[in-house]
Amino acid sequence: MRFIYLYTTFILLLAFSIKSTGQDYKNAVRFSYGTYLGVSYKRMFDQEQGFLANIQYGENSLILSGIRVIDTPAFPETSSKWFFSYGYGVHLAYRTKIKNRNLFRPFAPAIVHEGNFVSPGIDGYLGLEYRFLKYPFTVSADFMPNFEFFGPGYFRVNMNTLSVTAAFVF
Repeated sequence: MRFIYLYTTFILLLAFSIKSTGQDYKNAVRFSYGTYLGVSYKRMFDQEQGFLANIQYGENSLILSGIRVIDTPAFPETSSKWFFSYGYGVHLAYRTKIKNRNLFRPFAPAIVHEGNFVSPGIDGYLGLEYRFLKYPFTVSADFMPNFEFFGPGYFRVNMNTLSVTAAFVF
């Protein structure tokens, strides 16, 4: 609960201290909720390309990631508010408990590994973003699959990383 109060205070400070713009933006502070709780900073270098730095927390893990992002209009003939985002990057995950499933035995119970695991990995990124024209906010749905190396199973595929994100743009 204290984490939510910290988010709210940070958003209000940004809203009152920074001159905001509407549709096109250079910077965004994003808060995501889904498989993981996350805070991220998005910096656009031009109209299409940018960088996304993430901190995600949830289910016995903490993940730090950096992703190169490319934005393109999703429906250019009908609306200028929708944008499709995609990209790739790397991450470093710290986990205290990992559940692995055997792909060849899908109904078998998961194997639980407990301990301290640090795993580097490769990320993918897909997102659909809606930008408000009059207000300095965006909302998006994000999917971030990733592959991890050097964990207890030596290779792990995470495909359950869905989130809904709200961002303050400036």
